[in-house]
Amino acid sequence: MFRLRQGWTTIIATERFVNAVQRLELDGVTFRDLATR
Repeated sequence: MFRLRQGWTTIIATERFVNAVQRLELDGVTFRDLATR
């Protein structure tokens, strides 16, 4: 997990992390895909 900037927090997370957050039904977090090479 890496924080990119201040203010609205942007976190780069693994698919495993996203799955864990969704499984725990945590709210207040929005996930978007990040294009990679």
